[in-house]
Amino acid sequence: MTRLDAVVVGAGFSGLYMMHLLRQRGLTAQGFEAGKDVGGTWYWNR
Repeated sequence: MTRLDAVVVGAGFSGLYMMHLLRQRGLTAQGFEAGKDVGGTWYWNR
C-alpha cells in the first residue's frame, strides 16, 4: 500500500492548485476526479 501525505478530491481549479501547492512543498498527494478529464465546473458545463 502506498502512503500519501494528502488526498485531493476533485480536479477543478481548486483541486489542481492544491495538488500544485502540496507537491511544491515536497508532499506526496493523489488526486481523484469523477469526470473523464480535469476541469470541474468547466468540464461538466461545456
